[in-house]
Amino acid sequence: MKLLKNATSPFARIAHAALIEAKIADLEIQTVDPWADEADLLAANSAGRVPCLVLDDGTTITECLLIATFAERQGKGALSVSDPKSLAIVGTGIGVCDAAVQILIGRRIVSGDFADHAFDANPIAARRRRSVADGLTRLDAMVLDAPGERLDLGTIAAITALDYVELRFPGAEWIPATPRLSALRELASDRPALAATRPSR
Repeated sequence: MKLLKNATSPFARIAHAALIEAKIADLEIQTVDPWADEADLLAANSAGRVPCLVLDDGTTITECLLIATFAERQGKGALSVSDPKSLAIVGTGIGVCDAAVQILIGRRIVSGDFADHAFDANPIAARRRRSVADGLTRLDAMVLDAPGERLDLGTIAAITALDYVELRFPGAEWIPATPRLSALRELASDRPALAATRPSR
């Protein structure tokens, strides 16, 4: 099977990490640009979004939580996506990622450039920053103090959210301190599902 992903998409990272943790074998990775309307991506997902998992029979599964659910059911690993506390963390982590991505999309729409901060003065951007900051603060209070023997989806989503915010908004004064989440990230840093999917700065 083949996973279509973007190198920095937090949603694609969550899906990819879930597939690794579930020990899905013979997984091909294809990097695509969702902004370029690439033919392979549009053939797999008419919405032009990543991640997309294309199964051997051509069936396509989109959206990171659906791919993670598939990974749990099909994999030989011990990935768990159904624990309520873990799911609460997953929802908060994805909310952080979504708000952060919306800021970047706003920048792209306004100026065509992720690095141009003109959109950041917009009240919508302020609301998205608040969502990111509040979500990270909640994640810091919710996460476990140490990863378990296996990585649950909550841990994957929480660490992905923190990594993505720090990647896209380095040194931003509105990012709150997250001592517990940062410590969890450090403890889990060598886990294959996280190490192999970590975006380069």
